[in-house]
Amino acid sequence: MQSSKKISVFIKVIIVCLAFWFLYQKVFLNDSYLEVKTQFLSILSEGNYFEIIIVFSLMLVNWSIDAIKWQFLVSKLEKVSFWLAIKAVFLGITVSLFTPNRVGEFGGRVFCLQKSDRVKAILVTIFGNITQLVITIIFGLLSFVYFSSKYTYLIFTKSDYGIYILIVLSVIIITLLIYFLYNISQISYLFSKFKFLKKYNSYTTIFSLFSTKDISKVLFLSIIRYGVYSFQFYLLIKFVNIDINLLHSLTMSALTFLSMSIIPTIALTELGVRGSVAVYFFGFLSSNTIGILTASFALWIINLVVPAILGVLFVYQLKFFRK
Repeated sequence: MQSSKKISVFIKVIIVCLAFWFLYQKVFLNDSYLEVKTQFLSILSEGNYFEIIIVFSLMLVNWSIDAIKWQFLVSKLEKVSFWLAIKAVFLGITVSLFTPNRVGEFGGRVFCLQKSDRVKAILVTIFGNITQLVITIIFGLLSFVYFSSKYTYLIFTKSDYGIYILIVLSVIIITLLIYFLYNISQISYLFSKFKFLKKYNSYTTIFSLFSTKDISKVLFLSIIRYGVYSFQFYLLIKFVNIDINLLHSLTMSALTFLSMSIIPTIALTELGVRGSVAVYFFGFLSSNTIGILTASFALWIINLVVPAILGVLFVYQLKFFRK
């Protein structure tokens, strides 16, 4: 028991050290840090606080929605309070910093639970992330169709029917994604049909506990969270004095988020990739490259760095070993 406690403390110390090391590497050693910092402080010195205050407030709304969604998902296994859910979400962000595509988020959340089967808890957590990914893909595809209709010469060069083909493909993909979500319980059936997967079938039965109404609720929360995140980006774009309307901002944000969702990254490289992608898409609407980078940097800081630092305060909550 004593050795387990020592190992647990050691792991927690490692998590905290790695988190701060990655944040230092990513923020202060970033190639664009000085330029972004200069522009950010310059705008603040002009008294433009309104957008930043709202964006910070929406960060709390954003992660609170995610906490409510996770609380609802794990309620099929264990009743948790909203306070525990929000701590688990922040812990997940902290642990995710140094893992590919932030997969450490699952462990950061699950190790907060008292008695639930951890494999099942990871599966429902993954399901919650999949619903968020599906929403990102759906809005990304819709935005890509709109983008392609506005900039046809960039996408299609030979076929006049290219845009219609894209619309049909998008409808098919969206339909398949929604069908998959509402039939997630069929995974258990698939596992039972393959001998090498059958032994894991007891874990996948957790999905049978989610009704159509449950899945609709999770999707609704994912849409709200996506809207909050997109609106944050719009406010930051306005903050850096880039004059574009809400529709165009949401379109380019959706394309940026879609691109980020399909590019394998770790948190250490994510900011650079996100900045480059944002500059590419928003570059069709503005030549203010440093402004776009500043908005992208600020979005990352507010929605990832700040919650990750808050998550460090709750590392003690992690339970690697159970009695």
